Amino acid sequence: MKGLILDYGATIDSNGKHWAEVLWDAYCSASLPLTKEQFREAYIYGERYLSMVNVIAPEQNFFELMQVRIGIQMDYLIQQDVLSEQILNTTLKVTSDGEMPILDKGELTQHFVDYMAGYCYDYARRCTLDACPVVEYLADKYELAMVSNFYGNLSAVLQDFGLLRCFKVVVDSAEVGLRKPDPAIFQIALERLQLPAKEVTVIGDSFDKDIQPALSLGCKGIWFKGAGWDPASDHSINFEPSINSLLQVYDIL
Repeated sequence: MKGLILDYGATIDSNGKHWAEVLWDAYCSASLPLTKEQFREAYIYGERYLSMVNVIAPEQNFFELMQVRIGIQMDYLIQQDVLSEQILNTTLKVTSDGEMPILDKGELTQHFVDYMAGYCYDYARRCTLDACPVVEYLADKYELAMVSNFYGNLSAVLQDFGLLRCFKVVVDSAEVGLRKPDPAIFQIALERLQLPAKEVTVIGDSFDKDIQPALSLGCKGIWFKGAGWDPASDHSINFEPSINSLLQVYDIL
């Protein structure tokens, strides 16, 4: 084996935890009164919106990305009357230590967006710092590529977190116009690495979006079997090698 293709979201920046679950934790931390099903609808709406509308600038870092993502979700929840100006004001007063001024709806929304974006950024930074030694070790031994369904700013995010230098190739779905599970997006990485599929292993947290297309091209796969968005679908699959921590890659390789 001469090359590795890594996924980003969940594989690197959340220790295998699907980002919908991290975002749900952020909403809970902000004490916003909504059900998980209501959040799920807002999350799906936001991801579909971002896949169709290019609103992320290439230079935006992860915090700025999360501000946009959460802002779209919050607007949806307000439009659906799940959240209102009164609810947001009440939540802010209850969760604040001191006296809070009355804010208008735009200021309230931005307050919660910034709080939750900060929560997510801190979480991603901690997980990325944990992953850094593994990625640096792999970069010393193999040609590394990253392939991710992202928003056009993947290189800026990797630069902010100190990882860009480790990757010879970065393939951002928004830049190439292809999304996983299409094997063609992995084929782009193979061509840029200038390696045949049989000499490359793909590491990712989704069996359907990472491992299956990799195998279809002739690559090997290592499945990061983390806490998925829909655990029942992926976790019923019996595939080896699988890991539940990026540190286990040392032993497998």
